[in-house]
Amino acid sequence: MKKLFSFLLLLVLACTSFSSFAVKRGDPLEGQPAVRKRILYLPGRFELRPSLGVSFLQDYKHSFLFGINAEYHLNDYLSAGFSFHYSLFEMNSALTDEIQRTLPVPLEDNTYINPTPSKDAMMDALDSIEMIFGPHIAYTPAFGKMGLFGSVFFNFDLYFFAGVGIVKLKGGDLNKYTDDPNNAPQDAMLHIQINENNGGLAYGPQAGFGVHVFLNRWIAFNMNFRWLYIKRNSAGFDTNGDRMIGNDGNEWVIVDNKDKMWGNTMFFHFGVSMFFPRWAPRSK
Repeated sequence: MKKLFSFLLLLVLACTSFSSFAVKRGDPLEGQPAVRKRILYLPGRFELRPSLGVSFLQDYKHSFLFGINAEYHLNDYLSAGFSFHYSLFEMNSALTDEIQRTLPVPLEDNTYINPTPSKDAMMDALDSIEMIFGPHIAYTPAFGKMGLFGSVFFNFDLYFFAGVGIVKLKGGDLNKYTDDPNNAPQDAMLHIQINENNGGLAYGPQAGFGVHVFLNRWIAFNMNFRWLYIKRNSAGFDTNGDRMIGNDGNEWVIVDNKDKMWGNTMFFHFGVSMFFPRWAPRSK
């Protein structure tokens, strides 16, 4: 019995001593960086990124853009920049092609008032994107390393951005199909008064996310998604249904800025980022 009591006492003392030692020793990783000898790709560097972009989920026209993004990285996480993209060309959406197949050819006899627009009138009414630009700030919360087939390894980071988007729109032109409603001839083809076209500058928030895949210390492949929320009238519609009666006694449709509505415009961009200075240090 005495031997058992002595053994239990020694066991308690040993556990107490071990616990005290563990408390005094603490966590050896406390206060240490998550990764040592990491290449510092972002802090204090200027990024210049030419890119190609394409819109998607648009109603009438898809835009293909070329532009450049300039950005300064304050640290590992925050950066501020400005982007500018110009529309190279546009392509009709499937919806536009489908509507075009149902419309008549241009009317030759102006004495007949046809409420259905012609193929040319529809295309002349559509707006188009000329350029997109604006400032933004970005946050980079994650970075890491990926392997390809167990033999090729490269670094990457994930970032989110938000800012102000400014879009220059080229408005459609239906004026050649209309006349002044206060002095309209009886054989007017369309009873539409165009007070203002659907072009000009549109302002709204922009946001998105993207990824850098670093090929070396100063060049990275970049791809990102961008969302803009702007006010526009893509089809040149009279969306609010306002009307007026001209001196000819006919009812006239009014198309103006009141017909613009808020909507989504989205893009994918693909580019190559170049970082300056070209040399990137390593962390401790």
